[in-house]
Amino acid sequence: MKNLILLTETRHSVPSVTTNNGDDTIVSIIHNPMADQEDEDFSDESSVVAFHYVLSASGNLSAISSSDRILWSVPLDYVVRNNSQVPFESRSRDWFHLFYEENEDRLIALSKSGAIVCLSTHGSDADLIGCFDYGIDSAAWSADGELLALVTFQPVPHDDSSENEDNTSIPVLMTMNTQFEILSEVNLPPHVTGEKVSLCWNQKTDHALVAISTCDSQDNVRKLRIFQGGSLEHVATSRTEDGSGKMIPNLLAHSDISWAGANTSHLLACVQRKGRAGRNVVFLEPNGLQHGGFKLEHRLDHEEIVGLDWNAESDLLAVTLVGDGGLQYGKIQFYHRSNYHWYLKYEICLKPGTKVSCVTFDRIKGYDVSICLEKSSEHGLAPQEWRHYRFCWDVSTTSQDGVAAVIDGNNVNFTLFQSAMIPPPMYASRLDMGCSVNAVTHIPHHLKIDGFIDALCQMSDGSIALCNVAGSSKKSNDGKGPSIVAKVDFSNTDDPSVEAVDSSCFRQFTVVDGKKDGDDFILQMLCVACPEALSPSQGPSRRYDELVEFTVKVTVGQDAIQSNVLQSNRIVLEGKVLRLVNWLNATDREDECLYKSSSDAIIELVDGSLFEYTKGVDAEGSVLPCEVEPMLLEPCPWITGFGSAEGQKLVIGLSSRFRLYLGERQLCNASSSFFLSPHHGFLGYVTLGSRCQLRFLPLKVLLDFDPLMGSDTDADTLSDGYEPRNVERGSVLVSILPEKPQVVLQLPRGNLEGVSPRALVLPHIMSLIHNDQYHLALDMMRRQKVDMNLIVDMDPVNCLKGGRLRKLVGQVKAIDHLNLFLASLQDYDVTQWKYQIPSWLFSPDQTETDSETRKSFDFSTKVNQVCTTIRHEMMQMQRDGSCSTDHFFLPILSTFAKQNPPQLQNALELIKEDAISTASKNPQSKLKSILLTDHVQSSITYLAFLADYELLFDTALGMYDFDLAKAVARNSQMDPKAYLPMLKRLRNLPPFEAKYEVDVKLKRYESALRHLYQMGVPEFDSGNLGAEFSETHFDKCKQFIQEHKLYQLGLELFIGYPAWHRQIILLLAENLLVEAKSDLSLAIFLSAKPPCFEGARRAARMCGDYKTFFSCFDSIDVQSDDFISLAHEVAHEVADGRGGVLSKRESYAAGAKILTDYCKDVEGAVDMLITAQMWFEARRLARLHADTDMEKHIIDSTLAYARTCLLDFESKADAFVEANKRYAEVVVIRRKARLEGFVAGEEEKEETGSLFSMASNASNTSVRSSMSTSSVGSVSSISSVITAGGASTFHLINNEASILHKSKFNNIGRKKKKKKTTRKERLGLKPGTEEELQSLVSKLKESVADQELSDIVSETIRFLSQVGETAVAIEVYKAYELFKALVDQNQCERVEKDVQTFKEEEEKARREGHFYEKVTLECEAEINSLRCTDLPKLIHDLFVYRIDY
Repeated sequence: MKNLILLTETRHSVPSVTTNNGDDTIVSIIHNPMADQEDEDFSDESSVVAFHYVLSASGNLSAISSSDRILWSVPLDYVVRNNSQVPFESRSRDWFHLFYEENEDRLIALSKSGAIVCLSTHGSDADLIGCFDYGIDSAAWSADGELLALVTFQPVPHDDSSENEDNTSIPVLMTMNTQFEILSEVNLPPHVTGEKVSLCWNQKTDHALVAISTCDSQDNVRKLRIFQGGSLEHVATSRTEDGSGKMIPNLLAHSDISWAGANTSHLLACVQRKGRAGRNVVFLEPNGLQHGGFKLEHRLDHEEIVGLDWNAESDLLAVTLVGDGGLQYGKIQFYHRSNYHWYLKYEICLKPGTKVSCVTFDRIKGYDVSICLEKSSEHGLAPQEWRHYRFCWDVSTTSQDGVAAVIDGNNVNFTLFQSAMIPPPMYASRLDMGCSVNAVTHIPHHLKIDGFIDALCQMSDGSIALCNVAGSSKKSNDGKGPSIVAKVDFSNTDDPSVEAVDSSCFRQFTVVDGKKDGDDFILQMLCVACPEALSPSQGPSRRYDELVEFTVKVTVGQDAIQSNVLQSNRIVLEGKVLRLVNWLNATDREDECLYKSSSDAIIELVDGSLFEYTKGVDAEGSVLPCEVEPMLLEPCPWITGFGSAEGQKLVIGLSSRFRLYLGERQLCNASSSFFLSPHHGFLGYVTLGSRCQLRFLPLKVLLDFDPLMGSDTDADTLSDGYEPRNVERGSVLVSILPEKPQVVLQLPRGNLEGVSPRALVLPHIMSLIHNDQYHLALDMMRRQKVDMNLIVDMDPVNCLKGGRLRKLVGQVKAIDHLNLFLASLQDYDVTQWKYQIPSWLFSPDQTETDSETRKSFDFSTKVNQVCTTIRHEMMQMQRDGSCSTDHFFLPILSTFAKQNPPQLQNALELIKEDAISTASKNPQSKLKSILLTDHVQSSITYLAFLADYELLFDTALGMYDFDLAKAVARNSQMDPKAYLPMLKRLRNLPPFEAKYEVDVKLKRYESALRHLYQMGVPEFDSGNLGAEFSETHFDKCKQFIQEHKLYQLGLELFIGYPAWHRQIILLLAENLLVEAKSDLSLAIFLSAKPPCFEGARRAARMCGDYKTFFSCFDSIDVQSDDFISLAHEVAHEVADGRGGVLSKRESYAAGAKILTDYCKDVEGAVDMLITAQMWFEARRLARLHADTDMEKHIIDSTLAYARTCLLDFESKADAFVEANKRYAEVVVIRRKARLEGFVAGEEEKEETGSLFSMASNASNTSVRSSMSTSSVGSVSSISSVITAGGASTFHLINNEASILHKSKFNNIGRKKKKKKTTRKERLGLKPGTEEELQSLVSKLKESVADQELSDIVSETIRFLSQVGETAVAIEVYKAYELFKALVDQNQCERVEKDVQTFKEEEEKARREGHFYEKVTLECEAEINSLRCTDLPKLIHDLFVYRIDY
């Protein structure tokens, strides 16, 4: 789809040298590779650096500066005569070859007379290397410049036949190195004298081949022979491709052969005559076999091919022709191959009297070509001229409307991407211009006048054609396709006030304005003109271009359309123009032109500076520096300008090094192509590299982004783009269609691919939803597999309450689309994680408002709310008569099935009501049941598709409508042998018994209990009016209640039967007791009338409520021995913590109280109090009963506990220090793990994770990305089937971790014995894991003295001081304080060290320029606050005084 664009043209001249045969001619030109033409220092007019070396046919070798001044000139004939040892006779104008040798930095020139001259690039040290006696006919250097192949002759031996002796000669092919030492030579068959010999090398440096074209005198047939480059070993001879071994016939000698590079499969090009006047370019493979070719269809009969040349990229073939139309003229055609078709992309046609002497492609810049001209002069000598052209490929010449134009010689192929995606070389329509087309320019949409003229074609003869591409011109061809509206010839003007101009130097036409004046159309055009070359006597070469303004009038007459140039003007620019383009508007559409820039065009010079062309009112235009971006960072052959509705502008450029720029900011360092779409608001481009992506940058972000003030979000968007998409390597972006979110890519093979990337689809859908175009949005979401929840989630409140669902129902005509929308509904917000709404899509106020609305909405009930609302709207439309009464029947069923829980009963009732309504309208139906109609059956089938059929059958059965259940079962997979007998049996049962059976089957036990109750009550059971509720029936109900734990419902039903009501209460209490809810069971036992004390005692004993337990006994029972024994048991149970209500010390105190009050066991009570360290209470009981021995036992126990405390404090201190030290190390490890992204429990998965490669991770990513990136399908990754009540039946065969991913038939590793772990491995923890951290936290908490221990120690110290053991009390006090101080010191040191570590790490990160993130674990605050509880102030005050003595 690409076209060749002429970027720059420069015309140079050098003075002619008079020879005996007339004017001199340039035969070879070489660009100095050491001089940079784009560098200002080198391009200065005063520079003495040679830019070009020019060799004339007369032997004048000159060095030319950038301003076309001759720096030095050397007459090579003079050098030969002075250095030759033998007489040398030079033929006139026989110098033909010039070569620059980089290794020696010298120039080498060859002449037909056989001389080889070498001289330095400064014009000195000219030396004659040698002379060939029989001359040099042809010469060529290898691709690496190491070998020179040349052809000379030797005389025919005297013993040969004398018949053709004068007409034959023996050519000799030889190769030489750079030291001009002959490496090898070979004699060729005798050659016809006077026939041209052509020689060329292939482009490979590792396998050099040389080809020679000669005409054998034996059969007078021209042949091509291929030899090895070094040894000249014969490889192949030109033969046809049919395998017959015949020589290729009719090869012509007028043009040289030329060998292409790798881009054209190393094909050797030559010319073949086809018929009498036809000419073909045929190609040969390195093995000599013919490999296709093409016919020169755009050649006149009197034009002959004289040259073939490949560019360095081998994708352009320059065909040089000479025509004889009175005066000879030259022509150069540039051909390009794509998809096995050869296109004529550009043609340079010279004036009569001017021919082409040589064509030279730049060896580094593949699309720079120099053309030397040979002019004939009737008035003395004419300056010799050469022209330098710089071309580039435009990826596509596509308008904003999606119309692509491809140039192919005289034809322009058009493809309308909006209608069809036709890959080249095919096309939708073709327009024959009658002359070779060089460029096509699409007129901006807002400048099109009634769609009459929408394209401009520049011809090789200098004229332009105004075209109607869309075929809407009724004056042209009745709208049947593209047509030529008018042609404009600048050399002939009807208005005498307008001077005729030479349009051969025009390029890059642009239409900047247009209007309609009655029946006339006025177009304002711009183009770039290259000034004519000046003779050296007139001054230096012109290094600037001119901007030419034209005003063209197109007059539409009755019979014909005429065009005329009304006005022309030239503006001299500051330099050479690289590109001239239009501004693109914010909405480049005729009906929505929101902004039209006052600057009508952008001009970029070769140095990257930008200018704006501004058209004044009724005045000539002006060129001023661009206000937006005065200069790009480097010259960009591809640029685009954009202006927003607010007046903001930006300039996008792609350099020849494939760097994409936004003004002075680089957007991408490797991009193959870009396209700016004002309609979608995106800049799209394709990246280069190992991972090619199609990326999209929002124009709003580009316009508003400030690199100094930009946000991280905008920076990320500019870096990777919005929703990038991977594409095939080598893809280029051809077009972004305006009317639909589709991108056209051309793949490396040449075929076209239309894709709908998420970056275009999602904003397009969001805009449609925002504008209430739900039918278009829903259809797009269905096609592009976008989650339809987006319709609701963008603005859920307005969608439900603002009437948007009614608009949705009214716009969507396809019922299936509505069902699909309902099926995709889910209770979550897709804008939070799947399709986030970009901040640049809508206005900031609108975005903020929608965000607040979504935050206030309860998405957990979204599905139910949407189903309820949309069902109401559909029913309302059916009632209003907006549609038929059953139009939304299936969507309404979908709303019932989609709700949570599914309202299948309502759906079945709706089906039955519809069946009854239909039957009432057709009472003569012969069907046995109204549920057997096709409509009802199809409705049930649809509902069975939405819901699980078993659930649907159970729902119908639960409605106790057995006919409906039968109808549902017919459309399910149920066995008739199973459901028909069941339904028959249920029909024959009494009503309540049948309902009871149905409820039990459906496990609706509450309803079953009600119906079971109603079976025995006369007022419900009409068949048993005389019976009363029997004890037997109650036992059946009680058994059902107890079996299914329906105690609450049973109490409600039997509240009128006190005795049975009490039985149910006791059953409830017993059940609670079994369920370990003893406290609640106790309350229910006592609430019965009368209370059940036996059950209450069991419940109270279980829950540890000893007070209630003993209150449930009579005073008589308290005096028995059994009671005392029971009290002993209860006391010990309470002391052991039964019930968990009391603390440990409180439990012992309660047990002691029971022993004292009910068992009179003082000794046992004192022992319990000693166990609880309640010394004072124990001493009180001992003195109350005057038991001195018991009191002494208490004191001894206290002393023993004190000694235990001393040892315990020491061990706790050591354990705390050790654990605290390890805790500090583990915390650092866990912080690093948290910083690197590990979470708790992830270390255990690390080994498993290492088993998976990056490929599996990529596949996982692709699975996830397929939820939102697939471009084909329906709805989303969520199942489109509602499946109400369905459950997944998938399960793993084996869940063992080691064989989780193995087949059940793979026994490898299953029967292998596992290594027995050691005791250390079983008990130990992995160092640094989360488990070790939790273990250390628990150990630290256990090692400090809490409030309970502090209270016990305090009571012990006080008791010891009161019983005369003050020394022991002081010792305990000091040990506790020492333990407390040690813990405080150790904690403070660790915390201070931790704070210092944080500070040092932060300073180090700042010094190194890294971002420092402080990580804190959840347990740190709690552990850092761990301290021993302080003793009461009374204890400290006690030991202030010296009470120990």
